[in-house]
Amino acid sequence: MKTKKGKSITLIAAVCAVIAMVSWENRSQDEQPIDVPEGWESLFDGKTLTGWKNINRGGQDQPYIRNGVIVLPMGTYGIMTGLCWVGDSLPTDNYTVYYEARRVTGSDIFAGLTFPYQDSFASLIFGGWGGIVNGLSSIDGYDASGNETTQLFSFRNNQWLPVTLRVTSDSIRAIVGSEQVVDIATAGKYIHLRSDLLDTGFTLWTYRSSGEIRNLRIKKNY
Repeated sequence: MKTKKGKSITLIAAVCAVIAMVSWENRSQDEQPIDVPEGWESLFDGKTLTGWKNINRGGQDQPYIRNGVIVLPMGTYGIMTGLCWVGDSLPTDNYTVYYEARRVTGSDIFAGLTFPYQDSFASLIFGGWGGIVNGLSSIDGYDASGNETTQLFSFRNNQWLPVTLRVTSDSIRAIVGSEQVVDIATAGKYIHLRSDLLDTGFTLWTYRSSGEIRNLRIKKNY
């Protein structure tokens, strides 16, 4: 039979165990190792922005890290903020990119990806043009709002979405959440950026929105 003192000790131990478990579950992600599947290269270590440079269009806000997540804030004055990869060379053909993204505030592009395609560049767009346009910019002079990849649907704020972009020598495919946003054969197509003013290279950016990105990685397709 337990004494009152023994019951108190047991209760304290149980409370401590619960607190420890909650603390473990709520640890910020930057305190936990990032699990990178075999064959993939991580482009974000969860702690620093090593390998990246800031970009913006007239704004003063800069991307930063919070709880192991890249935060792309909505520009206070400008309309775009983002990050461009300046680390080790990345593949320009036959590769796959994976990341998870969500829009926190705003109603437009929250984790657009500009990526190299052979000797050119293109942009994966989701949640653009006021939150409803998804597709690829650009194809044969037409951007994501008016080419064969255009799809009209929206994403909820504060919802994490897995993003997979697969680039091959003859196709570009992208899945955002459960939606196939891009699926195009590129033979005979002119793939290019919407504007010469956009940053080239491997770039993540937001437009009139704040977004967050995590688990960013790339692999070469063989």
